[in-house]
Amino acid sequence: MKLQAQRYFFSGILRSFRVLFFGMFCVLNSLGGHAQANDSAEHSISIELRGNFLYDDAVDDVPSLLHVREFAYPGISHGIWQDEILVSLDGSFVWELDGLEQPTLFELSAPPWSWMVLVRPNESAKIELMPGKKARGLHGAAGLSRWIGNHPSNALDSLSSKKRALNRQRAASVMRKMNGLNGGEADSIVQQERSSQESFEQAWRLAGESMDAPWARDIWWHYKLSWMSSQGATSAVLDSVWKSSELASDDRTMQERLQSAGWLSAWREVHGNWWVKDNLDWNAINEAVVEANRDSLLSAMAGVLDQTTRYGLELAWLEMALVEPTNIVERVWESIPMSAFFQQRYKELLIKSSKGQPGWIPTPVSWTLPNGDLDSLAGQCAQPLKLFLVVKNGSTLALREREYFNALIEELDARELCAFVVSVDSNEEDWNKTVSLRKSIHEEVVWIGNNPQLYEDFGIQSVPSVFGINAQGELIGQLNRLPSSGLLNELKRLLQKR
Repeated sequence: MKLQAQRYFFSGILRSFRVLFFGMFCVLNSLGGHAQANDSAEHSISIELRGNFLYDDAVDDVPSLLHVREFAYPGISHGIWQDEILVSLDGSFVWELDGLEQPTLFELSAPPWSWMVLVRPNESAKIELMPGKKARGLHGAAGLSRWIGNHPSNALDSLSSKKRALNRQRAASVMRKMNGLNGGEADSIVQQERSSQESFEQAWRLAGESMDAPWARDIWWHYKLSWMSSQGATSAVLDSVWKSSELASDDRTMQERLQSAGWLSAWREVHGNWWVKDNLDWNAINEAVVEANRDSLLSAMAGVLDQTTRYGLELAWLEMALVEPTNIVERVWESIPMSAFFQQRYKELLIKSSKGQPGWIPTPVSWTLPNGDLDSLAGQCAQPLKLFLVVKNGSTLALREREYFNALIEELDARELCAFVVSVDSNEEDWNKTVSLRKSIHEEVVWIGNNPQLYEDFGIQSVPSVFGINAQGELIGQLNRLPSSGLLNELKRLLQKR
């Protein structure tokens, strides 16, 4: 009972961290004239989605919380953090969701593990979550998920596994060719590749028999196009398949298509990386941008645009903003008239790319002090410069850097600086061990928990790491080194400029 109470208490602490950003622009609008959307809106009810966290030797214990993020526009928007899911000691949980108007993509996180799941209105299937094989950072390691019950993701996951297996076989064949083969062996390889093609086509068609929802068919087509691309299909062939599929149909608005979890991924297989094409006249493109002439830009890019939609130009430049945001991308969005819908998506993308970067202002948070009290940065520090060392119990490297950090702080002028050791421990037991290693009560040690929302907001990517905040509340870009490898010199240069 005590541990369960601690979990509920810790949940209350983490809820105080929730970021409220983007205003209302990610609220999904009800789209008139679309039968499926109307049907979902009329019948959408609150959902109690049940699930289990299945753990093994890859994790020490069941996580007490699952952090939840909802994506209105998968692949573009940063997502909106929702209420956390409380996990019972046996790994079971009940996820309470307001009625969904359409199938929606969510990320569930128990760092370092992360799961992407698609939840339908009135969802009835049960979800099982498992850790993956390897975790190389604090957050974002792909976990494994499985739906128990009727859910299109099951057939799509099977198709994805088949595609990966066939690609591995093909890679092995390519290596054998590179190592040199005689005529008979070469004929065998050709036959094997033909068999792989037939095997995938059979699996793809079989999976399609259970794909009714537009979002599921988008992912289904994405696997087809991705397979064709890996087999060396030309741009013309890919474009022909695109045009013959429902991906290019105008039955859905562009907003509906970009809200689908698979449409943009499928589009990229055909129209992505357009800026590396040899037939582009970049002089004409640059001239059109300087003149802010949309028609001239359309003409200069005609050979690489998606001609099945009037938003081909917007899609092309949004894709480049996602993959390769060079200066010309910024100039295009500033000077070329674009639809309001895509302008809003670009603004979201700018916010997404700014989070955790120098100049970003993190949302004020509460943290736990060694005595158990809650406080905030503003409540503990009035100095213009705030310095943070991120640590975690069990990391010998973090323990070593903590020693250097404390020695470094003693050498600096503390009148202009507050220094904190920030614990990202996932439970109270580890947090208490981190506190017990304090050399004195003057070492400011605080606990923010294992929270992916804060990792992104503060740009925390590893343990140990260092970040700083200036008097304006912005993340400081001049602090990149650990205490043992040059942080002192960086701090001295920074303080001299003040």
